[in-house]
Amino acid sequence: MASTPPKTAPTDHVTHVRDCVRQLDGISWLIGCTRLLRCVKGPPPIPTPDGGPLPPDGHVRQIHDAGDASAVLSFGNELIVQVRVAEEITRREHETIAFLLEKPLSFDIPKVLFYTEEKFKVYLIEPFVPGKRLNEAGWDMAEQEKAHVVTRVAGIAAELAAFRPDEFTWADANWLDPFQERPRNRNPPALQNHCESLGMDCSIFVLPDNDLGPTSIVVNGDRIAVLSWEMAGYAPLAWVRTKFAICGALEVERVGGAGLETNPEYRVRVEKKLGEMGFTEVTAAYKKMANERLIEWQKKHPWTRMQGYQ
Repeated sequence: MASTPPKTAPTDHVTHVRDCVRQLDGISWLIGCTRLLRCVKGPPPIPTPDGGPLPPDGHVRQIHDAGDASAVLSFGNELIVQVRVAEEITRREHETIAFLLEKPLSFDIPKVLFYTEEKFKVYLIEPFVPGKRLNEAGWDMAEQEKAHVVTRVAGIAAELAAFRPDEFTWADANWLDPFQERPRNRNPPALQNHCESLGMDCSIFVLPDNDLGPTSIVVNGDRIAVLSWEMAGYAPLAWVRTKFAICGALEVERVGGAGLETNPEYRVRVEKKLGEMGFTEVTAAYKKMANERLIEWQKKHPWTRMQGYQ
């Protein structure tokens, strides 16, 4: 996982990420602009036909939507298609997965069946992973199940921390070094200086997934699978626990009658468990830095509505 600075993609993406998979007929779907996925064998038609939006009750279901950054769709219980804006971190996700598949791990990760990049978007096709995403299952779990998931996820974080390189990467720079004007400085030495200013020990680096949130965790009995790896990259050990302490994106959420509902219990309990396991954190210093930057950011961008860290 190299530390090359990211290539900036144009902002005028032709198609919204969530609309990059379109239905042609009952057995065919257009992936991007040139890839055809069919339920039967045979060559794709030439020229590639246009497609329409996915029907809400069709075979393909959107299971994750992060604005115009990423979308995940399931093709029944057979395939998962991930679509993301092409950046250096998303371009190397399949390489990270290949690296981890060679290691003896206690948890499951998907195998990449197909990877391509087209018009500033990357497409990953993976086998469907049986089980239920924590974002759905977490609301109705018994206490024993919750405790099991928290213990396993904290254990997975510790397992990944055993991979220790000699270099820092910038994979989670948007969270590590927030509220930066573009173009952002993602040079690893500069990012390391920033982490040291917060009190992180940068004498060793580890491999956090950086996205062990409920949409990335699949629970299947006692088995845990981790689906998302585009944000994985080497960082100081203290970042593993600090990320859980400050990142609202790691909370269980759903859309209900009253709008978006969130529950921080999973995030809070994993952070606490990591502390019991000896992981350090720089939460207070991070919040102070982020709040000070947010104040300055809002002065320059008064139309934004963002809350600070408590």
